[in-house]
Amino acid sequence: MHLSNYKSIFYALLILSIYSCEDIIDVDLQEAAPQLVIDAWISDEAKEQVITLSLSQNYFVADFVEKIQDAEVSVTHENGQVYDFIHQEEGRYVYDAVSDGSISRTGSEFTLSVVWAGGSYSSTTRQNRVPAVDSIGFELRENEIIGPDGIYAQFFARDFEGNGDAYWIKTYKNGVFRNGPREMNIAYDAAFDAGTGVDGIIFIPPVRELVNPVNEEFLPIPWEEEETIAVEIHSISTDAFQFLEIARDQMINGDNGIFAIPLANTRSNITNTETGERALGFFNVASVSSLERTVSL
Repeated sequence: MHLSNYKSIFYALLILSIYSCEDIIDVDLQEAAPQLVIDAWISDEAKEQVITLSLSQNYFVADFVEKIQDAEVSVTHENGQVYDFIHQEEGRYVYDAVSDGSISRTGSEFTLSVVWAGGSYSSTTRQNRVPAVDSIGFELRENEIIGPDGIYAQFFARDFEGNGDAYWIKTYKNGVFRNGPREMNIAYDAAFDAGTGVDGIIFIPPVRELVNPVNEEFLPIPWEEEETIAVEIHSISTDAFQFLEIARDQMINGDNGIFAIPLANTRSNITNTETGERALGFFNVASVSSLERTVSL
């Protein structure tokens, strides 16, 4: 028999053995006590700023999470000015930046305070600088290798000189935030991570082009003429960059098959002031720049 025939038989048997392994394994996970989750991503934008409080739940629980409705929540600027967040509904604590003035102190430190159930939680972060969104460009692409032909967009902005600037680039399509895990666009000094060594340059093409929506297969979705695209750059701390990077990897972890990493809570920057234990969630105060355009060629 020819060698190629032996190879064909070997691969056929290998595939058969893989797909015949269908034993169901029940995973017995220990139940954990609920932990406080503080989702505190606020910005200098003149709109309602929201901090959400809830309780964590066990991995296989499919119910809605329990919302915390009786906490005291505030953010204090380093000069002593206090921004009170008032509970509105379903664990949402709101500061009205439209009526009471935006939280705009780039370069300053802010401290989050949450008091709930006899415990006190705190976190301090700095509101970092953000570059302007210079422009958004469109291009008609044909005979694409990856993805269908059509109109594709990219934004242009230049990272500041000096290492350590981190950003979360958010895209809105026709007013709707594209928040799928594969569409999470975070950058460190204009590139994907701190190890690239780049600084003070225009954001690299893969970052610029991630403003195009993608589907579940991570394939880009073209734009249609007359649709609207809005691009926002949010400044984030380097700790926030690491938090989002791990959170994104955890959310798409199921696609990695046998190479999936173990599930784990992402590291928070919010601590219990009495015990030193960390809550879940994160606190970041962002400076935001934005630009909106109608899609056209």
